[in-house]
Amino acid sequence: MIPGDECMMASLLFLDISFGEIFIIVAVIFIIFGPQKIPEIARKFGKGMREVRKASTEIQREINREANQYKTDLDMERIINESDQSKKEEPPGEKPSPPAEKKEENIKE
Repeated sequence: MIPGDECMMASLLFLDISFGEIFIIVAVIFIIFGPQKIPEIARKFGKGMREVRKASTEIQREINREANQYKTDLDMERIINESDQSKKEEPPGEKPSPPAEKKEENIKE
């Protein structure tokens, strides 16, 4: 086993909660706070989860925006480099010839 894997495995085991464990946690919360405060706590928990989800979505958007900007910058740099190379390759004083036009053949049936 690789050193440090124990910590990773312990964190993954923490997320493995069964229904019985959840029931005990809810019962303890019910005993500590009482039935009057549980709806208020649930609302606050819901708002907190909504904020976490909103922040997560915003972070994903920002990462995607920066990645797209970086890709655009790389594409522009590649285009500029190709343009500079093509200018260096053509002899001075000569203009590149225009592409030859294709003749259309009329096919009679």
